Parts: sequence; C-alpha cells; structure tokens
Amino acid sequence: MGGPVGNAAQTTAREFPLLLTQIPLTTTLTSGPTGTTLNHDLFLGARVVVISPEGTVQVLSEGLYSACDPALSFDARKVLVAGQHQPGSSWRVYERELAGQGWRAISPEHLDARQPIYVSTLFTLDSPEPWITTVFTATPAVLPDQRTAPGPNLFNVKLDGTELRRLTWSPHPSQDPFQMWDGRVIYTAERQPLEPGGPPARMGLHAIHIEGADMEFYGGRLGRRVQRMPCATPAGLVVFIEADEPMPDGSGQLACVEERRPHVTYRRLTDDPAHVYAHPFPWRGNELVVSRRTADSSGSWGVYRFDASEGRAELLYDDPRFHELQARPLAPRPRPDGHSTVVEMTATNGTFYGLNCYTADERLAPHLARGEVKRVRFIEGLLDHGSTAGLASAATTSIPIPRRLIGEAPVEADGSFNVEVPASTPLLLQTLDEHGLALATCGWIWVQPKETRGCIGCHEDPERIPENEYVLALRRPSNRLTLPPAARRTLSFCDDIAPLLQKRCALADCHGGSDTPLTLPLTRRPPTPADLERAYRTLVAPGPTAEPATSRSQAYVEPGRARTSRLVWHLLGANTSRPWDRADSARELVPAAVKLMPPADHGRALRPEELRTVIQWVDLGAPFTTPQNLIPTTLPPPAPAP
Repeated sequence: MGGPVGNAAQTTAREFPLLLTQIPLTTTLTSGPTGTTLNHDLFLGARVVVISPEGTVQVLSEGLYSACDPALSFDARKVLVAGQHQPGSSWRVYERELAGQGWRAISPEHLDARQPIYVSTLFTLDSPEPWITTVFTATPAVLPDQRTAPGPNLFNVKLDGTELRRLTWSPHPSQDPFQMWDGRVIYTAERQPLEPGGPPARMGLHAIHIEGADMEFYGGRLGRRVQRMPCATPAGLVVFIEADEPMPDGSGQLACVEERRPHVTYRRLTDDPAHVYAHPFPWRGNELVVSRRTADSSGSWGVYRFDASEGRAELLYDDPRFHELQARPLAPRPRPDGHSTVVEMTATNGTFYGLNCYTADERLAPHLARGEVKRVRFIEGLLDHGSTAGLASAATTSIPIPRRLIGEAPVEADGSFNVEVPASTPLLLQTLDEHGLALATCGWIWVQPKETRGCIGCHEDPERIPENEYVLALRRPSNRLTLPPAARRTLSFCDDIAPLLQKRCALADCHGGSDTPLTLPLTRRPPTPADLERAYRTLVAPGPTAEPATSRSQAYVEPGRARTSRLVWHLLGANTSRPWDRADSARELVPAAVKLMPPADHGRALRPEELRTVIQWVDLGAPFTTPQNLIPTTLPPPAPAP
C-alpha cells in the first residue's frame, strides 16, 4: 500500500527517505505524567512507513496490527520493528528485508519486547566467526532462582532467535538503547536513593557493552531529572530528551553532553516553551532528525531536521492525519566497533574488585582515615517496587527495593578488595566500619557470568584514571560470597528484631513500661500482630527526641542507614553519623553524648552477634516482615496528624 499524499502533508525537499512510525491523530498521546516507562497503549494501531523525498508513503508493517520502534540495518537493507499481530498479544521483535515482504519473529514469545536496535559483531576468543545480535527492551517473567520481578530491562539475541541474553539486572527500568561508534550501548535507567538523604531520584544515561558487561553511569547528574532517548552524533555529541517530570509520550526538551567528557559537558539545546521534542536520531555532523509538536498538544507530531550546533529546526514532514515519531534517515551508516567477550552464560559467578575504597567523592574523601574501612558488604535486590511513578514522588525516607544479604568480605590495608559474587544479580555494595555500619552505599550494579568487574574507589570521580598499582587484594584468591539464593540471609522486624527487643529491652522496668521516651509494646509472649505493628511504628515513625537540647523530631530507625539511626546510637553508646550525611541529619539534632542502652546496671547488654543483626537489619532497609516468598515489605509509618 502506498502512493502520494497530495496536499495532506507538509513537507520540504530533502535528499533522503525517512523510516518512521505513524500513529492516527485520534490517539490520545498526552494525558499527564504516567507511571509507565514503555507506553504500549500509545502505539496501539500504529504503523511503520517509509516516506520518500517526494512525500510518497510506503507502508511496511502490513500484516501487523500494531508496529513501532523501527530500526534500520547498517547497510540499510533490513528493518526491525516491535509489533503485535492482534490486539492484546505480546509485542515481539520482527525483521524483514526492506525490499521484500513478510515478517520473521526474532524475540521469544514469552517476552514483551520493544525498542530493538541492530548492534555490531560479538565474538569470543574461540569463536569460529563473529555473530550479529539485536538489543531490545523487554519485560521478563519472574525468575524463581533470582527473585527478580518483572520490569523493563535490556536483552540481546542472535538474529536467528537463539542465544537470548539478559544484559541489565537493575531492579528499576532500563530502556532506550542506542549503540555508539565505539560499540558501547547507551541507554536510560532509573536511579532512586539508596539510603536516606541520597541524591534525588532520576532517570539518567548509562552505558554497557553489547553482552551486558562493564555497566557505567554515563551522563552525570547535571540537567533535568528525566533524561531519555539518547543518541550519539557522528560529530561527538550525545543528544537526549530531558524533562522535569516523566511524560507518557517521553517528550521534553533537547539537551546534550560531549562524548569525550560526558559528566561535565552538559548543555541545553532547546528551551522552547512553545514546543516539545521526542526521538532524536543522528544524521550527519551534529544534525539530527527529531519529532516536534506544539507544547499545548494542539497539533500533530511532525519530523524536523535539527542542527545541534546552531539550535535551528527545519520541518521535513508532517501529515496532519497522523503523528510522525521515531524517524530515521533511510541510508547506510558505519557499523560500530565489534566487541569480544569473556562472558560465558553457563557460568554462575563473576568477580568484583575495588582498587582503593579511600579514593572517594568530595563528600567522603576528606573524612575517611586510612584503616577506617574494614569490610565490604554485598546485598542482593529482590523485587522491583520502583517505577517512573516512583520517580515522580520517590520518598527518601524509605527503601523501595527489598534486600537480602549475600555476604561480607575483608578490605585490605590499601583499601582494595577482591570478591567472587553471584552473576546476573542486582547488587549493592556497602563499605563498613569497625562496627559493621555502612559508610557509603553503591549500586545497583551486577556482574555477568565469568565477568571480572572493577572500580577505582567509593563514588570516585568518573574521569579519574588510577595509577598502575598491584593492589594487595589481587595478590590472593578472591573471597567467595557465592551462597545459593535460599541460603542468603534475610532479616525482618517480626522474625529477628522483635524477639531480640522483647528479650533485652521490652521489659516492665525498661522500655516495656510507660515511664520511658520509647515504649515498646512487646511484653506479651508471644506479641500480637497489633503489638508488633505498634512497636515497629514506634521505631520508624518520627517523634520527639528524648534529649532536651532540641525540640526537633527524628525517628529511632532510618531504614537503609544504621549510622544515623538513634536506636543504633543507644546500642553503641555513641552518635555514629558522619559529616557527609544530609544537612538535617541526626548529628545536628542531638548532643554527641548518647546514653548506652541497655544500662550497665540492667545486666542485659546485647551480644556482638545481636548488635550486628540490628545493624544489618537497618542497613538492609528495616523490613517489617519476610513473607514465605522471601520478598520482604517495609511497613510505612502512618501519615502525620494535621
């Protein structure tokens, strides 16, 4: 089906055809911020077409009920799309010859697959020949051995549909892949606070190799907090869409960073109150094709040529009966560098090493004394509670991702460590002091099977190149933290902390009575569910401090940060908060002197292993319960009275 569109479309002369998605104008595209990151409903009934330089329309997606996300092979002879055969069916990746007919399914039927891209060759040292894959975004089923919940992540698969690999293992959404000239795939991933007082939630740019190894935080923290749809121009810019809030169509303004220094070269390309933009794609130099529409949604999306060097937009095509999105110049382009991999999908573990925990960011470095970091803790993320909706209103006082302890390993005198950990698992790293308190938290990260992954330090400058040094941790075999999932430790208030408090603290002449700033209703044996809930809320809900020096309030437990939790202070007899904690931290709320609990005259001091259990419980997020399916939940405190 094809033919000229006559006067229906506005178009300007151009030297190249366009491959793009058309959505009927009757589809509602902007209904306000949404909790979904891959808006399937937006593309129901959409079609993929080729627009000739003269304005002739050729429909490529005949035979598919819905089609979108077109991707062109490097030689411009084949095309990938995400498509549905009928309403309600799963989205799958399909391929066809541009000059041929009929679609061939590539992604497996059990995955809801979107956003495919062609990527360069992948090979191992003993490969008889390199192979070609496609990278795409998909929502996987729950994997029983990993306890990983459904959520958009990146996958790749050979073009014959074999050797499916999962590339990203974040508990939060990952999407919008694009391959740069050096072979790395840049994409968007959500980041939420890992502990109270952490950086605000945002969707930012990340990069990995095409088999999922060497993930890095690519774009820094400059610019608006929602950054999506990245692409790299031939002239060295990484251009993306940014917005203050996530929008259902992904729209916003254009911004960029330079490939040579992405963490410090951010700049806005548009600040246009009259228009919004979406789906930039490189053409030549710093020119791109991009979709644009009016900010008030009064018109349709059209395709424009945008010059990132001059900030100038020129209309290429706009049919008022359709929205035109996801446009790509239909022309050959250079193939990015290939990649050799050591990843072996039959392996179960990988290795993680750090060169120097004392090489830290500017908040931590001045306050870390040599020898202060004793151990490193590895924590597994269990379930994806995060989403773009969470990004819009992410609380910084609770831990949204339930956690399970993988284990702890020593840190050498020079600050290095070397640990073998489970592969294909979302991980957090925490550096620990002599009490086992987390000094800093890093994540979510992962290692692929048999991958060896390294970092310089603890939140180090991403532009830093370390000195070539043979660190102590590499002079010995790796510490093995490879317990199977069922053997990894989970902690909850009901199962682990309440019994301890009942035995040591919640007695009639102590915190079980009413004449105390902290009353724990745990004197009944066993405590009722209502008793447990009230005791938990007493610990995690802010209340008046016991010290007369301040009238401000603070919870006894800050889920995810034991070092600023007053419960831990009293158990250790000292304020353990650090100078790099947030400005309103507990260090400013109470005197440095803290009364040791239980008092010495009570004779019921916690044993070292009991104290370690409390600290680990808080640093793992202070979950209330651990259900039988090993997915703990944090019971939120009630809303404050008006």
